[in-house]
Amino acid sequence: MRFLIQFMGLLAFSLGAGCTDAPKPEVPIADPQAAAVPSAEHAEPPSDATPVGANRARTVYVPAYSHLTRDPEAKRRVLMSILLSVRNVDSVATITLTHVDYFDTSGRRVRRYLAKPRVLRPLETAEYEVATRDDAGGSGANFLVYWEGPSDAHPLLTETVMLGNLGAGFVAFTSRGVELDRRPDPSQFKAGEAPAQP
Repeated sequence: MRFLIQFMGLLAFSLGAGCTDAPKPEVPIADPQAAAVPSAEHAEPPSDATPVGANRARTVYVPAYSHLTRDPEAKRRVLMSILLSVRNVDSVATITLTHVDYFDTSGRRVRRYLAKPRVLRPLETAEYEVATRDDAGGSGANFLVYWEGPSDAHPLLTETVMLGNLGAGFVAFTSRGVELDRRPDPSQFKAGEAPAQP
């Protein structure tokens, strides 16, 4: 019996000692500004090679939605604002936007955003907006972005960001542009007219 009591006492002492947390070493918190200045061991990344290709004209088609329907009869619509973001992702090449045109669902040009060419420096972004209550584009709205630059420059990154009020909340989504293999002739489009038939 005495042996059992001694064993129980030793077990209780061992469990109590095991439950005691040992002090943990402090982990230093990294200084968020420390990485702002590169060290000798962590130099700047190598830069892109300078584009040497001949000037090339290119075009990007970017889908957009100035409204969405809420029922099968299309009687209720959610109006959307549109932000077109045109990004020169090339860190070396300077490119030129020559035309930024906005079209409606039927393919008619609604608006031309550029009165003259606009230069985009490396990593610069241009933005164009369609107001929420401007529903001229419809659910099949789109942009054509015409640009020129070295043939070996990185393609533009083009996106539309749509935002609208839905009940007590909001709906937002994005759509990515696609570069066209054949460049449309901007002169074939006139305001309020559909593209000329071939």
